[in-house]
Amino acid sequence: EKADTNGSDLSTVGSRMSDAYFQLDPGKGAILAEAIQLIDELFGHVDTTSISDDIMGDTFEYLLSEISTAGKNGQFRTPRHIIRTMVEILDPQPGMRIIDPAAGTGGFLFSAMDHILKNHTDPESLKLEWDGTPHRADGAGLVEDYDTVFNGLNYVGIDNDRTMVRIGWMNMILHGVVNPQIHQRDSLGQRKEDDKIKHLIVSESYDRVLANPPFTGSVDKNDLERTLFPAAGTRGKKAALAITNKSELLFVWLMLDLLKVGGRCAVIVPEGVLFGGTEAHAALRRELLTEHLVEGIISLPAGAFQPYAGVKTSILIFQKETGKDRAREWNKIDPPRTQSIWFYEVTEEAYTLDAKRNERKGQNNDLWDAIKKFQVRHYNDFDELSYFQPQYFTERWRFVDQQTMSVFADEKEVSHWKDQVAGIHELFRLPADPVEAQQGIEESQTEPIKKLVDNILRYATPDITDKMASKKAPGKKKEAEKALNVAKKKVRSLCFAKEIKNLFDQEEMVARPLYEKTIQTTLDSATETHVQNLIKGKKHSTPKSSEEDFKKQIKTIAKKFAKLDGYDVMLRTIDLLTKKEKLNEAKCWTALVRVFVRDDEWKSENGELKGSHDKDGKVRHEYVEGVELYDNKGKLNEGLLDPDCIEARNWNLSAGQYKPFSFEAIKSDKSIVEMIRELKKKENQIIEGLDTLLAMVEGKA
Repeated sequence: EKADTNGSDLSTVGSRMSDAYFQLDPGKGAILAEAIQLIDELFGHVDTTSISDDIMGDTFEYLLSEISTAGKNGQFRTPRHIIRTMVEILDPQPGMRIIDPAAGTGGFLFSAMDHILKNHTDPESLKLEWDGTPHRADGAGLVEDYDTVFNGLNYVGIDNDRTMVRIGWMNMILHGVVNPQIHQRDSLGQRKEDDKIKHLIVSESYDRVLANPPFTGSVDKNDLERTLFPAAGTRGKKAALAITNKSELLFVWLMLDLLKVGGRCAVIVPEGVLFGGTEAHAALRRELLTEHLVEGIISLPAGAFQPYAGVKTSILIFQKETGKDRAREWNKIDPPRTQSIWFYEVTEEAYTLDAKRNERKGQNNDLWDAIKKFQVRHYNDFDELSYFQPQYFTERWRFVDQQTMSVFADEKEVSHWKDQVAGIHELFRLPADPVEAQQGIEESQTEPIKKLVDNILRYATPDITDKMASKKAPGKKKEAEKALNVAKKKVRSLCFAKEIKNLFDQEEMVARPLYEKTIQTTLDSATETHVQNLIKGKKHSTPKSSEEDFKKQIKTIAKKFAKLDGYDVMLRTIDLLTKKEKLNEAKCWTALVRVFVRDDEWKSENGELKGSHDKDGKVRHEYVEGVELYDNKGKLNEGLLDPDCIEARNWNLSAGQYKPFSFEAIKSDKSIVEMIRELKKKENQIIEGLDTLLAMVEGKA
């Protein structure tokens, strides 16, 4: 079959996977056959007009989530909840061009697409899982821009690993992207004229850059695209070499190059990028702060990338302000374009921070708070001690397959959800809360089950009254129990028949155990009641119902319980709400980039101005022009800048450097007097220790 020329049809997989291979033990051919059968069953029935892309994409993502080791080149799968945080902050719009120069499995790219669809979906139909995973993001509100969302030219991914490229390409295909542009290439390498994808790596051609680039090694400077990076020096060989060969620094320079002016980037960087002391580190930070706008830095906990790596990282967020055609030497007098930076310190998120990375469903997640506070950080009423979180709730979902369609053919809503996932409350008008739904079914079926079991027991023992009449007292109980045991078997054979079991989902096995337990509990109770009544001589009448009548009643009851089949999903509200309890200590803060120290003795040349700062506390322009902030070697002159500002700290961007001191951290139940006395006691102990040490030294002398 001829492949679709747009490259999106799965028939084109041949060209992408032409040299791919896998090994299978010759003795385990049955495993391959079984796997093929399961895949065929999984996707074979999916209607092409339904949400098949969502189902296949979610399935592929689940398989990727099972990857538990880092790749040979240090790459690994970025946690999707962290990706969604970065995408949410950059807020890509329809038609924007987005690139990930270290694309891996394509997580940033399809998450950007999901974000656009989500933001143009009716909130009444949109579902968000507890970790933010969107469902039913149909993008129905896009109208004219709908096709641009699935246009692969808007999602470009580059990766050096061929296997990752294959996975990323397939991932985008299964998420419905037409002609995804995922290619194998060294993003940092030289851009040659015969490069087949040179049109995809043109400078200043992207609106958004999202990435988690590798930061495990060095790159040969001779292999780099020299025009992308500053020179190591101004003369000689250094002028022809890049300033650094560290991949984590080079990738940020690359992202600056790829962004349009006004374009924005969110990238995961190791802490060394933020505080590294080499000239290469400082030069990158200086470039970001003086020529562009660093919007924020979100400090992630050290365990955020367990079990792949324990390295401490942060999310660096910036906007490109200066184009290549306006690039200039750093002017030490001009104020940095970034005047202040917003920091957020994440201490707890969606998963535990150990190697197990267990889910923390329904618990506080700082990433939600960080997203909301980033969005409102410039508001006048911004409150650092407020804490934003969604509300969590649970629904029970099920896949409406052929078995569901057959069992519930009489339910009007079921046919509308063919080959899709729906909540049981949407299918059967049950409460959305699974607990309430189960309680409702149990309560509504209590009396029908009691009546059914009672009638079958009496139906199965038609002549028991006559037999009991001929028995003497000692033998009545034995006779009654004997007859009722036979009747119990009849109840079980009817209620637990194969055709009844087939009404239930054979995989989820939620409703059937509940149904069978309810029947058995009712049966045990009814049997004991019948035995006691027979012993007491009460008349045991036979019902007029037939066995076929019982089967119909059983099917009706079983179908009621079968509506409960499915799997529970914890969801979150779309809106982030302020929690009643305020934070004891702020998780975010702002640091100023350049702050001049006050010099009240300074005077302007004409003597009209006195003091470096005006009455509003702002530094005077005349003062700034007159001071030599840096010497001729580029070293900051001491005493001019506040030592706590970012520029004075060699452009250090580590969040912890600027975290405000909090008295909450040293709160104590002891009074101030008690603490002073305790300090004096410690002081005396130290003095005594020093005296002892001195005596020992003098003794040796």
